[in-house]
Amino acid sequence: MYLSTCSNYDASQPKEYNHKRVAAGWDFREYPWEEEQIITLCTARGVSGNKFDNGKRSKDHWLGTYAIMLDFDNGVVTTDYLLENQDRWEFDSYVFSSQNHQKTKSGALVEEQACDRLRVLIPLEEPIKDAAHLEAVKHALVDQFTLDGESALDQSCLDQSRYFAHGTTAVSSFVEGQGAMDWTTIPGIKDKPRSSTMSPSASVDEHTFRLESTIKDENENMVPLVDLEPDTAVYCPVCGDAPYRSNTTQRNAYYFLNDEGLPAIYCHSCKSREMGVSGDGIYTLHPDDIMKYKYKKDEVVVFIDTLNSQFLGGCVEPGQTEFVVRPLNAGTHVTQFCKSHKIPIPEVFPRARYEMKFHSDHVINFDGGYVNKYIAPAVLRTPVPTGHTPQCPPTINKILRHVTAGDRQILEHLVNNLAHLVQTREKMIVSYLFQGVEGTGKGFLFDQIISPMFGRNYCAQTDQDAFGNQFNSFLTENVFVLVNEVSGDFVTTKRKNLHTIEKMKTAITDTRVQIEEKGQDRYNGLNQCSFIFATNRRHGLILAEDDRRFNVAPRQEQKIQDMPWWQGYETMVTIVESELQEFVWYLKQYDVDEAQTVEVMNNEPKRMLQSLSKTGADVFFERVQAGDLEWILNNIPKSGEKTVIEYSDHSLTFHTLEDTLMKSNKIPQKTLCALYNLINKKDLSVEMYGRLAQEHGMPLPKTIRLGKLVDWGIAIDWQKPANLDEDN
Repeated sequence: MYLSTCSNYDASQPKEYNHKRVAAGWDFREYPWEEEQIITLCTARGVSGNKFDNGKRSKDHWLGTYAIMLDFDNGVVTTDYLLENQDRWEFDSYVFSSQNHQKTKSGALVEEQACDRLRVLIPLEEPIKDAAHLEAVKHALVDQFTLDGESALDQSCLDQSRYFAHGTTAVSSFVEGQGAMDWTTIPGIKDKPRSSTMSPSASVDEHTFRLESTIKDENENMVPLVDLEPDTAVYCPVCGDAPYRSNTTQRNAYYFLNDEGLPAIYCHSCKSREMGVSGDGIYTLHPDDIMKYKYKKDEVVVFIDTLNSQFLGGCVEPGQTEFVVRPLNAGTHVTQFCKSHKIPIPEVFPRARYEMKFHSDHVINFDGGYVNKYIAPAVLRTPVPTGHTPQCPPTINKILRHVTAGDRQILEHLVNNLAHLVQTREKMIVSYLFQGVEGTGKGFLFDQIISPMFGRNYCAQTDQDAFGNQFNSFLTENVFVLVNEVSGDFVTTKRKNLHTIEKMKTAITDTRVQIEEKGQDRYNGLNQCSFIFATNRRHGLILAEDDRRFNVAPRQEQKIQDMPWWQGYETMVTIVESELQEFVWYLKQYDVDEAQTVEVMNNEPKRMLQSLSKTGADVFFERVQAGDLEWILNNIPKSGEKTVIEYSDHSLTFHTLEDTLMKSNKIPQKTLCALYNLINKKDLSVEMYGRLAQEHGMPLPKTIRLGKLVDWGIAIDWQKPANLDEDN
């Protein structure tokens, strides 16, 4: 039998959840009439006896009804009555209960009491492909199941767009061995339509057929038409068993490819009756399906990119091995492209967004509205062999260890993120900074491991100037980027560099960004680009204390070519190439820590960079609040006994200041202001200093007593210096 099931249906969710998600995603296929198989379909899946064009469930996309699902939900038909009738039927059937069987249904205008709510799945011998016939069957069955003047059957169960949520096995009765129902024998059905040698999806519109057609071959099996070999004998889809044929048991047509390389059917009988194209007995592929067929067979397509209203053509160009898409100027170039690839120019070209769908292996999905910029390399698509034992290849492992300077923690973090990227193809929202002298292998890692793993056409090396450029379309064209010689202050940058830094931050974390191409309007593009940053500088980046973007590896001071295991560039390229598939399988089997993929490490190399982010004010107030008297005294510019602080009524030398601070935990606001100005070479007034202090979390000043003096200040628990210089 044939049934449709929905990939969007979730049996663990309530009906309301699924009703919003089953408008599309319907897959039509053949199933054996076996008890376990049928029970599973009816009680664990959302099913429909209808076939839908392009998997879209609606009346307009109805292609035929292949199975009947009777729905009794008002209690008129009881379990005993239905099972007694089932015993008398001369066709296979499965009776089962719905989710609301013997349940009270509340919430409606009138509460429905508990009763038997049942369904019956019945396979059909031949599909109902005419809406008028389906309506006739519906009325006949409604009449058949009207008891004592009350209809027992839910009439909507035979609607062209109807589907059924999964039921239960509270009632479960399976009958086999009787064969499918011949719906034309249902009492009340008149004018039995002739049977067809082609499925409803292949119904001939004047003299064309559809790409998804199935047709009866010489062995009387229904097979996909496009899977047939050219010059295969078949039964004509139009007259194969028509009553006007004297012998309907003989094949009378054959499938072939015409001069344009497109599928066609020639029928002797139709030619004798002047049917088909120009009465010559030939039926051709529907124009709407020609483009699909050409791509399926020849990997050629022409479409309009809805992002910029531009014609694009896709093919495998001479001398190349990969499918590429390039712009076509409307008019001459489109015409030449179509003629070159023997594509009939359609009246209406397909329209789609040409964008990066990193997560998908589908190149063209017009139903989904896109043509994919990303074509995954074979090394990424190849599945892990059954029983494979995961292990990181030795040479690649050594390269990873060297670039991460032997830091096990940062290496494991990197591998975890790479594994997550391989398994999900979702962009990393954290990045990595590799530091080291020139020649530590950062470029080799990217060029020979990362790039071939995700596709060389989608991985690029650049510098940070690319982010300052007006045009940023590289974010939509790559899935991995190595940014060389990065530098910048990610905390308090000068205005000149601020724009670039902000763009870098956005590129690392955001998946939807404003894309601007030369000569094109801005649009919201999909950013699926992950980043690695590299620098030969010792302090390439200055990072904020709360940075959530960068994982920082220790600085590597040894060149990779100086390592004892390095065998020369060309040899290493060959070795890594031989290990790459094993490495991808290792990542595919890696037990990913999901939480770690969005976290950054707070390790020593990062803390060193973060320390550079602190301003003089940050450090001063941090040390004051910590009571770090040693830091205060060591950072005051001093020279012997010279005055360091001058007041209107007295002055303090370095030594008297030290003595004063060590003997008291209270300090005047004016003294703190003087210390701040001395250490940071500023000239703030006490009032301006007070505002700055509050911004840095200092306590508000209040009245304090210093011996006989009363002043305005704060209390500080100064820590006694461990070792001051003897000069102090």
